[in-house]
Order: sequence, then C-alpha cells, then structure tokens
Amino acid sequence: MRWVSMAGMLSALAFALAMIFSNTGLAPWYAGIRLPMLGVSYGDVTLGRPALVWINLALMSAVLFAVALECTRGVIEEELDGPDRLRLPVFGALGGMLAAGAVHALLSGAQGGLEPWWVASLGTDAALGLAVLSLLGERVPGALKSLFATMAMFSLIGSSVVLVGVQGGLPSWPVLAIGGTCVAVFVLLRLAGVESVSPYLLTGAVLWAAAAGEGSLAVLAGPLTALCIPGRSREANPSPLLGLEQDLLPTVCCVALPLLVFASAGFSPVEAPAGFATAREALPAFLGMFPAKAAGIFGMCWAGTRLRLCALPAGIGWKEFGGVALLGGAGFTVNVFLGLALAGHDGPAVNGIRMAAMAATALSVSCGYAILRYALARRRNKVIQRA
Repeated sequence: MRWVSMAGMLSALAFALAMIFSNTGLAPWYAGIRLPMLGVSYGDVTLGRPALVWINLALMSAVLFAVALECTRGVIEEELDGPDRLRLPVFGALGGMLAAGAVHALLSGAQGGLEPWWVASLGTDAALGLAVLSLLGERVPGALKSLFATMAMFSLIGSSVVLVGVQGGLPSWPVLAIGGTCVAVFVLLRLAGVESVSPYLLTGAVLWAAAAGEGSLAVLAGPLTALCIPGRSREANPSPLLGLEQDLLPTVCCVALPLLVFASAGFSPVEAPAGFATAREALPAFLGMFPAKAAGIFGMCWAGTRLRLCALPAGIGWKEFGGVALLGGAGFTVNVFLGLALAGHDGPAVNGIRMAAMAATALSVSCGYAILRYALARRRNKVIQRA
C-alpha cells in the first residue's frame, strides 16, 4: 500500500513536469518521443513506431505484470478469498466498465455509431486512488484500501483485455507459433517443478517481444507470465512469486509508473480540439469516467449485496464505499494509455481524451476525498461518543 501510494504522488509530480515540458521551450525536445523511429519489419509484422508507443507498451506491460503478481499472490495466500474480498471488487470493476461502455453506446449511437474510443474510459488508477486514501491517514480502514486496490487491479486487467479484443484481428502465424511455444514452455516448467523465476521471465520476455509487433497484445504477456510463476515453494524456501513481487514493486511504483505518466500526459491545451466538451471522443470519455463509472461500481455492488452474492467488509458502510466508488473514476494514466493505443499515434482525438480524462479524474478525486473525509470523520465521532 505504501509503495503504490508513493507511486500516486510521484505520478502527480510527473504529470506537472510533463505539462511544463510540453508548454515551454523544452517542447521540441519533449515532442521528440512522438516522432517515428527506425524499426524492424518481418513479413506483415512491423516494429517501427514512435518512441512514445514503445515507452507506453513496455511500461504498461511492467505495471500489468506487477498487478498480476499481486492478484496471484492474493489468491494463493487467500487474501482475496470470500465474498468481501474477491467477489465484491470483481462486481465493482465489472459495474464500472459496463456503465462507462453504456454511456459511450448511448452518446455514440446518437452521433452515428459506436466508436472504439469507449475503451478509453474503462481503467482505474490504483496509485492515484491509494494516494488520496493515504492523505486521510489512519482513519481509513485497511479493508477499504484493500477493496479499492483489488477493484482497481481487476479494472486495469479487464480494460487491457477489452483493448486487445477491440483492436481485433488474429495475430500473424509466426506470432501464434512463438506464443504457442512459450505457453508450452510455461506448462513444462510448472510440470517439472522449476521454482527459479529466471526461466519464466526469459520465456515471458520472448513472448512479449513476439507480440510487440501486434500492438497492445504484448501487454497481456505480463499477466500470463505472472500466472505461471510458482506461488509456493515445495520446501521451506521463500515463495518465488512473493520474492519477485517484493523486488519488482519499488521499481514499478517509483520508476515505471511515473515515467509512463511523464511520457503520455504532456500536451498543450491549445492543441486540444475546440469545444472538446462536445467532441465526439471527449464527451463520452468524460461522462464515462465521471459520474457513470462511480454509479456503475456502486450500483453493481449494491445489487450484488442485495442478492447475497457479495458483502461489504466488516466495519465498512455505504458512505465510505461511495467515496471509494468515486475514486474509481480516477484513471488518467490508464485511460490516456488506452487512448494512445487505439489511436496508434498522437493527435487531436487523443488530446481531447487527455483533457476529458484530466477533468474527470480531478472531479472524481475531489468528490471522493470530500465524501470519504466526511464519512470517516462522522464514523470517528460516533466511536468517540460511544467510548
């Protein structure tokens, strides 16, 4: 929790630096990462892309790898076991994604058809949300932090899977052959009881390199690799998965995530399309993140509890959960990545999504913080009165 909270604060600093770089004399240097680079081609697979695309693809893959490690460890150690620890965050992530997609379907249908930009409002920024929760101090119950973090992890993985599905198309035969071989190697490593993480990481790196030519498909190499790494040791040795997670988490939180924000966030507001609030891409993205996503998270979880399919953690009320649901709309980093992946390059549409994501994230964070502060203060006063 502390590492991810620190990542949220560093990401806010990286966003400020990106805006300074892109709106001062450093703008030409900053814009260099968005220029095409020399690449390598093999048949229909081309690896020549702007540096920004490679940065986003590599760093988001690292983030997803760390997230999948955390999810796998939580399931193995039974931290995500039971109705209040697994099904509730799954319901929340699913409800937020469905609500955001519904807003896009309604607005885009009225404008002439559903565009793939609806994917750009599905993600949730776990680091930023936990940074907000950390500002409230020890008043925030640990169960509430765990609930939000788990929900954000499922949302991140789910939005990445949807992104790959929306981009569509089967990979080329060479990529399918290499991917199938890597999966077979994973299976053999597990059957042989190999506990060293190096063979898994090497196989995952080969899988990522092969899928990189297919666009965003490469980001799924990280979660697949994480799922194959052994979570328990046969002897009294430490867990290979836990050791890798502890080694990787500081680098991902303090280096990869802030760099991802710095590379993706910077742009000049004058570059955004005029009247972005009514733009075809920006308005659905904004409304999908705020307030639709919070409504979807809250509504799906409320319905799940009424049907007794899930339950709120002990000591957590609906007011506190409502604040967490609002924080679910904060997804600047993830959603800009999704927008860039859909666009394939930087352009007016992505700038409109940046503006929408920035506004929606600011509102989600402000409203979520205010409601949580009120709810937690009221809860504390009741405890003091009872004492």
